[in-house]
Amino acid sequence: MNETLTDEAQRDDSARSLTELFHRLNSVLPVDQEIISVLPETPATEALNLLSRHGFSQLPVMIGKQVLGLFSYRSFARAVIDLSAEMQGGKIKPQEIFVEDCIDTPTYARVTDEFRIWFDAIDKEDALLVGDPNRVQGIVTAMDILKYLYNVASPFVLIAEIELSLRALIRLAVDRDQLRACAQTSLNHYSEDLLPNELEDMTFGDYVGLIGDGRNWNFFEPIFKGDRARTRAKLEQVRDLRNDVFHFRREITVDDYETLCSLREWMLRKSTAAEARLKGGTR
Repeated sequence: MNETLTDEAQRDDSARSLTELFHRLNSVLPVDQEIISVLPETPATEALNLLSRHGFSQLPVMIGKQVLGLFSYRSFARAVIDLSAEMQGGKIKPQEIFVEDCIDTPTYARVTDEFRIWFDAIDKEDALLVGDPNRVQGIVTAMDILKYLYNVASPFVLIAEIELSLRALIRLAVDRDQLRACAQTSLNHYSEDLLPNELEDMTFGDYVGLIGDGRNWNFFEPIFKGDRARTRAKLEQVRDLRNDVFHFRREITVDDYETLCSLREWMLRKSTAAEARLKGGTR
């Protein structure tokens, strides 16, 4: 008998876990989002207070589960202009405006849609309703997508800043000949003919080996200052987290993220100090 999944539930679970690897609206939709709606007869001032109180930019206008449209700051402002024009220059009081005067037609998306296909719509309308007029599953705003993309990308950005600045500091510490000599001393896992000559050809682990080797520390101490073992330990933290992030070995925890932020700040301080010494003509 072939080794195949025969249990229907196992197949369903596997399919769900696989599709969750892709960035779609179900990834962006805030967890446990509470949908707060207003009735069309709600005074616009009351709806504006709801927006302010909850920090929302729009609210669905609903009767029961039926969606009539969206109320927003923009739709309210447009209604004020339109109603004033209808009165031929007469003044309209905010308390005389109701939600039904300020309804925008919403755009609906499916929870399985790729969110990138909705960028233009969100840019124009500020929000999407996920679901359909009879069943709203949630609201996705531009900020929801921005926060999601930031959470996905920020570990890579932090590591890129650390690695690029580390290369720059190594270049300040040693010239090409000295780099070659340091590599010959420390990177003995390479054969002589494969020994990398350029930093771009080295791994982050190679950087740790170069800087953390006591035989090379006289080159790097003027840049990194302090204790060699502590410097090496910090760089090893970066190396390990970098490998986890870049090879998708596991989910990054809040503690991991805070560690990356701290290491990035440490590297920024080292870079700022090195730059200041260069400007001052000192090492």
